[in-house]
Amino acid sequence: MIPVRLALLGVAHVHADAYAAWLTSEPHVQPLGFSEEDPHLAAEFAARTGLAHLPLEGLLGAGPGGVIVCSETAVHRPLVEAAARAGAHVLCEKPIATTLEDARAMGEACARAGVGFRTAFPVRFSPAVGQLHGMLRAGLLGNVLAYSGVNHSVCPDRERGWFSNPHLAGGGAGMDHIIHLADLLHLFGERVEGVYARLIPVPEWVLPEHAGVDAAGLVTLSLASGAGATIDCSWSRPRTYPRWGHLKLGVVGTQGTQSLDAFAESITVTGTAGRHWVGYGPDLNALMLTDFLSLCTRERPSLGADWNAGYEALRVVLAAYESQARGRAVGLV
Repeated sequence: MIPVRLALLGVAHVHADAYAAWLTSEPHVQPLGFSEEDPHLAAEFAARTGLAHLPLEGLLGAGPGGVIVCSETAVHRPLVEAAARAGAHVLCEKPIATTLEDARAMGEACARAGVGFRTAFPVRFSPAVGQLHGMLRAGLLGNVLAYSGVNHSVCPDRERGWFSNPHLAGGGAGMDHIIHLADLLHLFGERVEGVYARLIPVPEWVLPEHAGVDAAGLVTLSLASGAGATIDCSWSRPRTYPRWGHLKLGVVGTQGTQSLDAFAESITVTGTAGRHWVGYGPDLNALMLTDFLSLCTRERPSLGADWNAGYEALRVVLAAYESQARGRAVGLV
């Protein structure tokens, strides 16, 4: 197999380091480098990863077979459009955009260019998600009555300050955490019809740097199937928490219940630096990136989340913010 030429477009996302590590260790990949507008961030990233920092035009001119978009969410669109014009397949961080207009433009650009678009939803590759999905397809839980999802974490803006900047991120914890569970519902065949959300900003006297940005929330969804769903999203974990956070989903059906914890496979390690949890389960990012490689080579079917999956999840997130602003439930047309 000829190595696939891949590049990173932007490295502002917290996952960029993990992607760089995979690019430089995967034998079937020829990493071309990365583009980044922030010179300070670019210099740090180049020194840390060993990847070359190149202008966007030069990087795309080198002919990548695929690109991974890891910039701030608000600037995904121009990077995706540029990659599509260069004929490169796209793996885009989630949320794929801060507006539906930008998301649609990205999908149209890739469709016109005949390149594939994948949304970075690594949780889809969790064995626990696959097991639950299989049970639902087989009807082992009967008719689903309710879903209850939790996605909590440490606030990522200490490492990447833009995460709590609504102009760049589109929102706060709601934008960061509703998206994964909304995608799992979409994966399981559910269609969201209505959204009611309460997204709570951080009081200025608690954390002045986060004042006005939602740091916690509870979202209630009505589904076309007749089931209901809740998503508990927050940046509630303290800096001393043993790992970044949790992603859990419980399902109640007429014939049984089942729950998943996507990051349950971990052990507790206690040392001079304190206590932390070390995961021993599969590397979900690596599984997602390997799937993207399949899209680029077309040697095997790609099973990752496509543009529509990213778009449908974004619709739910933006509806939650609309519900918060209006103070009532809103419908998804």
